[in-house]
Amino acid sequence: METLLINIKSEKDKSLFSELAKRLHLKTTVLSDEDKEDYGLLKAMLKGRTGQYVDKKIILKALRK
Repeated sequence: METLLINIKSEKDKSLFSELAKRLHLKTTVLSDEDKEDYGLLKAMLKGRTGQYVDKKIILKALRK
């Protein structure tokens, strides 16, 4: 199963897409801004994941910059 995200700018368009999905028997979910931020953070964490140990001091030094 695949997921398609569509950024909708108006309530009218949102209603149109929701109705179309309903007619096609597709499941829809509305993401909040917090959900979108969480997704972005997860994506960044997975991209930066190397599987190698990084010392806590190095991380704190980088965060202070």
